[in-house]
Amino acid sequence: MASTDSLIELKCKNCGSQLSPEDISPQLAAARCKHCNALFAIPTAAPRGSEPLPRPKVPLPPGFEIHTAPNALQITRRWRSGMAWFLLFFTIFWNGFMIVWHTMALSSGMWHMSLFGIIHTAVGIGLAYTVAASFLNSTAIRCQPGSIQIEHGPLPWKGNLTLDTNGLQQLYVSEKINRGKNGSSTSYQLEAVLRDKRRKTLIKNLTDPDQALFIEQEIEELLKIRDRSVVGEYSR
Repeated sequence: MASTDSLIELKCKNCGSQLSPEDISPQLAAARCKHCNALFAIPTAAPRGSEPLPRPKVPLPPGFEIHTAPNALQITRRWRSGMAWFLLFFTIFWNGFMIVWHTMALSSGMWHMSLFGIIHTAVGIGLAYTVAASFLNSTAIRCQPGSIQIEHGPLPWKGNLTLDTNGLQQLYVSEKINRGKNGSSTSYQLEAVLRDKRRKTLIKNLTDPDQALFIEQEIEELLKIRDRSVVGEYSR
């Protein structure tokens, strides 16, 4: 997290768009997004020089492992969850239906009918890969003075990165709300604020805020990053 007088970057809680200074009203402690017109309250900055209250220690979340060594640590998060089982049964049903579809079409000589189902078949293949990753993959976060390395595997998955910690100013957790026709879902991200004021997302799609807060807590402790608040960060 970072000092509110030097980091004043906000994102809309509704659509995630970056807010500009004219969207924010410090007097009303509120902001209005010019993209989706959402109005929401923003936390006010603490007085200059004031010390934040110590944050309660976040315990090791389920599905996490941590290994420490002098000046180094590795946090491993398994992807498998209850949702993976639901997705497994849905994928079996989807691909089973497509197998029957193509079998009937080809046995009847209706090639156009089989071709019509190719897009749905591609979706089924993508679902199968996602299910396999949900059961087999894990995320490894390796940290030492000088670098943070994040790897997803063993199945290839986007999001691998290495961050030079010499340019790192602060870590914080953000909340992302995705709204769709069937309702909304909430996920959490671990974000980095760099010394040139750029922001970089390190890990996405965490289902529990404690998962992101735990990773932040452990990395900050190892790298001796002072815990400061960032306007717009997730607050417990």
